[in-house]
Amino acid sequence: MKDLLIYQLIPHREPMLLIDKVLHVAADSASAEVHITADSPFFMAPTGVPAWIGIEYMGQTAALIAGHQLQQGLTKPHLGFLLGTRQYQIHVPYFADGDILQVSCTQAALSGDQLAQFSCEISRGGELCATAKLTVFRKPVTAPDQENTTL
Repeated sequence: MKDLLIYQLIPHREPMLLIDKVLHVAADSASAEVHITADSPFFMAPTGVPAWIGIEYMGQTAALIAGHQLQQGLTKPHLGFLLGTRQYQIHVPYFADGDILQVSCTQAALSGDQLAQFSCEISRGGELCATAKLTVFRKPVTAPDQENTTL
């Protein structure tokens, strides 16, 4: 069962909501848990979820930070688009059935209101599985009631 806080912080929904539990969230960092089962999206029997899906686990964990910032009034409403992934290093080819992954992201840099960079990692049981740097474009959005407002 998904942690209800996730639904409050990010717009992702099943079947593309891939993180299961918020472990920590603050204005510049977040961590989440992902439970790998045979029913997990992208699971390929008998090996598991390919490690490259970890990029999306990282992206959704980074999105927790933006959701928290929005709730705290630290940022304006925006859509986040993953522009790039640098230095994605994996130490395992798959995440296996029964794995409980810890995904952590730290906002490393913010350029204006539109570009954010995150340092991310995935571990399981203290073993480092993957690391990456993500760059996210933040596209401002306006509320529907503000779109036709004139001053």
